[in-house]
Amino acid sequence: MKRHCLNSQSSSIASLLLLILLLISPGSSAEVPLRSFNASYDLYQGGMHIATAELSLQDSDGLWRWRMSTRSRGIYSLFINSSPYSETTFTQDNNDIQLQRILVTDAADEKKNESANFDWSKGTIAVLRRGKQKQLPLDANVYDYHSVHLLTAAMQLRQQENTTVDFYVKGKLVKSRIVYGGTGKVNINGESIDAVIYKQMIVRSNSRIKYYYDAANPLLPLRIEKLESGESQSVLSLQKVDWDL
Repeated sequence: MKRHCLNSQSSSIASLLLLILLLISPGSSAEVPLRSFNASYDLYQGGMHIATAELSLQDSDGLWRWRMSTRSRGIYSLFINSSPYSETTFTQDNNDIQLQRILVTDAADEKKNESANFDWSKGTIAVLRRGKQKQLPLDANVYDYHSVHLLTAAMQLRQQENTTVDFYVKGKLVKSRIVYGGTGKVNINGESIDAVIYKQMIVRSNSRIKYYYDAANPLLPLRIEKLESGESQSVLSLQKVDWDL
C-alpha cells in the first residue's frame, strides 16, 4: 500500500508525461488512466467541521466502483441522524464510460434508499426510489456525482473547456454543464498542491459546485465546494489518500 505523497517528484513527473503523451500521440484515444485509491475527507457546513467522509475507486476484473460513506463527528452526531452511503459501478472501453449501477442508501433512514440499473442493450435505466419503480430512456452517456470525476479528467486530457451531459439526480436525468475554471492552489495539511478547477451547473437546480483536482492525478478531488440558494456552503476537503490498494 502506498501512502499519501501528492507532491512526490517521481509520481508527478510520470503522471504529467502520461498526460502529454496522450495529448500529442497521433490517433490516441483520450481514455482516462484509472488507478485505485482510498481518500479521507473532512466535511464542513458553513465553516463548521460536521463530518468525515471516505471516497474510494477500486477495480474488480474490469468493473470499476466508486464508493463514498459519510459519518457525522463529535457533538454533531447527536443532531445529524444520517449515515449516507453511495456507490457507482462502471466499465471503461477506450474513451467510453458506461455506468452499470448507482446505489444510494442510508442506514438511518430506509426511505432514502435508491438504485438505478443501466441496461445498455435495451437502452433503459430501471430506477427504484422511495419504494416506486420507473424506467428512464438511455440514449447517451450518463454521469452522476461520482462519475463526474471521470468526465472532468477526460476534459483535462482533451483540453476541453466545457461540455453538457445527461446527469442522474434523484431518479431523474437532467442536463448538466461542466466548465473549466482554470488552475489554482489548494492547501492540504500545510502542503500547497497545484489544482485544476471545474465548475458544474445543473438544470432546474440552484446548486453550484466547484471541483478542485490534483493536477498530477486528475481523478483525485482535492476539494469540492457546493453552494445552494439559501443554504450555507458545504466543503469537502481532502486529508489523506492511499494509492493502489
